[in-house]
Amino acid sequence: MNQRKLRSCISIQRLELPLDHFRLLGVSPVVASDGVLRTLQQRLDRPPGPGFSSEALTARAELLEASANLLTNTDKRRHYECLLTEQTTEASTILPALEVPSNLEVGGLILLMESGQALEAFEGARRALQPPQAPALGSSREADLALLAALACQQGGAERRRERHYETAALLLQQGIQLLQRMGQQLERRLALEADLQELLPYRVLDLLSRPLIEDQQRQLGQQLLQELISRRGGLDGEQDPNFSQEAFQSFFQQIRNFLTVQEQIDLFLTMAEAGSVTADFLSAYALTASGFAQRKPERIEAALVRLKTLHEVGVEPEIACLELLLGNTDSAQSHFQRGSDPELQHWAREQGDDPLAGVCAYCRDWLERQVLPCYRDLEADPDLEAYFADRDVQAYIERGDRRRAHGIDQRTEPITSFELLPNPSAAELEQIWQKEANELNDLIQPEQPREKFQLLEQIRDWWQSEPWEVAIAKLQNLSNINRWLVLGVAMVATSAIGLNLGRKQDPPPIPKEALLLPPPPVAINQPNLQPSLQPKPEPPVESPEQASKTVLEQWLKAKAEMLAGGNNEAVLSKLALPKLVDNVIADRADYAKAGLTLKVNAQLDKFSSISSSPVRLEAQAQILYSEELLGPDGKLLKKQNPTPLTNTYVFVRNGANGPWQLADFRAGS
Repeated sequence: MNQRKLRSCISIQRLELPLDHFRLLGVSPVVASDGVLRTLQQRLDRPPGPGFSSEALTARAELLEASANLLTNTDKRRHYECLLTEQTTEASTILPALEVPSNLEVGGLILLMESGQALEAFEGARRALQPPQAPALGSSREADLALLAALACQQGGAERRRERHYETAALLLQQGIQLLQRMGQQLERRLALEADLQELLPYRVLDLLSRPLIEDQQRQLGQQLLQELISRRGGLDGEQDPNFSQEAFQSFFQQIRNFLTVQEQIDLFLTMAEAGSVTADFLSAYALTASGFAQRKPERIEAALVRLKTLHEVGVEPEIACLELLLGNTDSAQSHFQRGSDPELQHWAREQGDDPLAGVCAYCRDWLERQVLPCYRDLEADPDLEAYFADRDVQAYIERGDRRRAHGIDQRTEPITSFELLPNPSAAELEQIWQKEANELNDLIQPEQPREKFQLLEQIRDWWQSEPWEVAIAKLQNLSNINRWLVLGVAMVATSAIGLNLGRKQDPPPIPKEALLLPPPPVAINQPNLQPSLQPKPEPPVESPEQASKTVLEQWLKAKAEMLAGGNNEAVLSKLALPKLVDNVIADRADYAKAGLTLKVNAQLDKFSSISSSPVRLEAQAQILYSEELLGPDGKLLKKQNPTPLTNTYVFVRNGANGPWQLADFRAGS
C-alpha cells in the first residue's frame, strides 16, 4: 500500500478508520483546546443509542479521549497538523487514516458511523462478522456488531435516498436484511429495514425505468418491481396498500408511463388485463392504438378495437368510432360516434363541416394528439390522418378487410337500434341534400384528377335521383376500394384546416377515459389573501359517488315503474341509465301493451352499499322491497306479487370526473 498513514497516539493493530482526529472528535481544525474539551464532554454524555454493551461504549470513549488528548497538547497538535499539511500537499489521493487495535474495533466503527460514513461503518461491521475474525456466538461483540450493522445500514440507506440513489439504497438495505437474517440477530431492526425497503419500491421503479434504454437488465428489473408494486396493491384499481393511497399511486403511475416504451406498456397492460383488470384493458387498447398508428400496423388498432368493445359499460363509443375510422369502416365510425356523443360533442362535430364524417375525423385527430400518442418514451408521432391513410400497408390491410366482408367472411357492420333509424326524407329534402353534397364534391375534385372520379359523381347523382333512400344508402356502403379512399379523402380535406387550427377553435368536449381511470393529483393553487368581506361563500358539499348512485337508482326505479304502468317518460329514463337498459324497459312496455296488459310495480330501495369504486365506475349491492300487480285489458287484477325483498348488484358509470352518474348494468340476486 503506497498510502502514507498518519499514526495516532493509539497503538497500531488492525482497523483503519478513514478519519483524522478532528473528524473523529467532531471539531473544527481551528477550535481551541477549551472547545475540544467541551465537545469531548458532549460526546461522552450522548452515547449513540441504546443496545450497545458497556465494552463497546468504553472503547468509543477511549478513542474520543485519545483524540482530545492529542488536540489539547500544543506540541503534539502542531506536529500532527504539519503532517496533515504535508500529506495533502504531496498528493490529493493520500487521505489521513487512524488505526485502532482490535479490542477497540467496535468503538471505532461506531465513531465512523457517527461521523457520517455509514456505508464504511456497515462494511466494516459486515467484514468483522465473517470468518476468520467472526466473534463467538452469543458474545457481546457479536451483538454489538449486529446492532452496529443494522444502524449503519439504516442510516446509509436514508443518506442514499436523500441523494436520490434509490437503487443503491435498496441494495444496501437488502444486504443488511440478509446479514441480520443469517446472524439471527436484531429482529426489530430487521423489520425496520424491511419496512424501509418496501417504502423504497416506487422510487426504485422510477430510478430503474428512467435509465437509458441500453441498460436493459436494469430496466427489466424496474418492470418486475412495477408489477410487484401493482400486485401488492391488488391491481391498478386496488387499494390494498395502506401506505400508498390511491391518489398518490395515480400520480406515481402517470410519471411511470412516461418512462415506458409503447411495447413495454402493451406487454404490461395485456398481462394485467388477463388477470381481470378493466383499467389495464382500457390502457392496453390505448397502447395498441398508439403503436398501430405510429408504426402503421392496423392489425394492432383492430386488436385495440376488440378490447374497447368489451368495455361498453363505461361509455367508449367515441373512442370506438375513432378506431373504426382508422380501420376504414366509415359507416360504423359515424354510427358509434353518433351513439356515444352527448349533445355538446354532437354540436361541436356539426361545426367542423356539413359532412358527418368531417366531425369524426376532426375528433379522431384531436383524440390521437391529446390522449393516445403521448405518454410513451420511444414514440413521437404526428396525428396526421392523411399520411396514415396514404401508407401502402394501411391501404392493403383495409382492402383485405373489404374483400373479407364482401365475401361474408368478416361481417363488421352492427345492427342499428330503433333509436338510430332515420326518417324517410321527402323528395325535396333528398334533392337539397344531394345538391349540397354534389357542390362540395365538385369543389374538392380538381380538373387534373382522374376522369373516373367525375364518373363516380355522376353515378352517385343517378342513385340519389332514381333509387329509393334505402337502396341509395346501401349502394354507397358498397363503394369499391378506390371510391372508399375518395370518401375518406373528402372528409379529411374538409377537416384538414380544422385539424391544423384546433388551438384557435373550440376544442371538442373531452371524453378523457384514460385520465378518468388514472387521474393526476390535484394541483394546489395558492389563493391570494382576501378581505373577510370579499371572501367567496363556501360551496355546498359535493355529493359522494355512493350517495349520487343511490339517488340515481331510486329515481330509476320510480321512472321505470311509471313507464311500465303506461307512462311516457323515456327522456327521464335516458338520463338515468345507458341506452341498453332503457331499450329493455321500452321493449317490456311494448310487449305488455301489445297484449293489452298493464304492469304496476312498487319498488322501494331499502339498503344500499358500495362494493367497489373508481372515478368512473361504482358497483353496489342494493336490497329492494318489490311488489307488482298485473292488470288485464278491462283493468281487472290478473296476478299479484306481495312485497318481497330482492338483493341485486348494480353497476353505475359516468362520463367525466364531474359528469352525472348513470345506471349501466345490474345482476339479479336472491
